[in-house]
Amino acid sequence: MNVLTLKLPDHLDAALKEVSRKRGLSKSAVVREALEQALLAQGEAASAAERWVAQWQGRLQLPAAGDVEAADPRLAHLLAKHVR
Repeated sequence: MNVLTLKLPDHLDAALKEVSRKRGLSKSAVVREALEQALLAQGEAASAAERWVAQWQGRLQLPAAGDVEAADPRLAHLLAKHVR
């Protein structure tokens, strides 16, 4: 197992000590659990975003470049800048 050293503000250290005492776990175990949960939640959020993008990818039809420029120069600028 790898070792990680970090600095905690006093209020987080106090909260960590309290949770550790109440649960009968070491501070390291409490931090490991919290980190695992946070990383899992981030992974699930990223997966959800990827699924959403995959669902819509290729379904939106962009107008032809000439049509946009004549109709709305602001939209033409945004499309040229942000859509690849």
